[in-house]
Amino acid sequence: MKKIRFISLGGILTTIAVLFQSAPIFLPAVGLLFSPFSTLPVAIAALSNISLGFAVFFSSAFLLIFVHVQEAVIFLFTTGLLGIALGTFLYRKSLVVSILCSSVALSLGMMSLTYIAGISAFGDFASSESIPFTLFIYILFSLLYASIWNICLRKFISYLIRINVLTLNSFTKALEFIPFK
Repeated sequence: MKKIRFISLGGILTTIAVLFQSAPIFLPAVGLLFSPFSTLPVAIAALSNISLGFAVFFSSAFLLIFVHVQEAVIFLFTTGLLGIALGTFLYRKSLVVSILCSSVALSLGMMSLTYIAGISAFGDFASSESIPFTLFIYILFSLLYASIWNICLRKFISYLIRINVLTLNSFTKALEFIPFK
C-alpha cells in the first residue's frame, strides 16, 4: 500500500472510530447505539493491512484520551481490540477460527476492563455476582457478540466487493480499495 494512501485511509478510519466511540458523550442516550460501531473502522483497517489496523487502533485511543479517558480505556479493551482481532483473522483464517480468536480477545479485554481497570463491562452485574459466574457470562456474551460481528462483517465486505469498492487479494488475503476513476 502506498504511503499517502496508507496515511489517508488511516486518518479517515481513525476519525470514524473516534466519532463512533465518543458518541455516548455527545449524544447521551442515542450515542450508546453508535458506540459498538467503532469496531468497524478498526476491523476494515486491519483487513486491509494489519499495520494499518494497529495504527488506527492506537491513534483512535490516543485521540479518545482528549475526548474522555474512560472511553479511551473502553475502546482499548473492548471495541478496538475486537476490531483488531476481526480484521486480522476474518479472511486470513477460517470463520470458526476468526470467531474463536475474536471471542477470546473480547472476553480477555472485558475481564481486564472489569478486574484491572475497575470499569465494569456490564454495569453493576460483575460486583453483585461471583467471579466464576461473571467470567462465564463474559465468555458466553463474547462468543455470541463476536459471532454476530464476524458474520455481519463478512457479509458487509462481500457486498463491498460485489459493488466494486473493494477487492480481496488472493495471495495476501488482504482487502484493497479500488481507486475511483
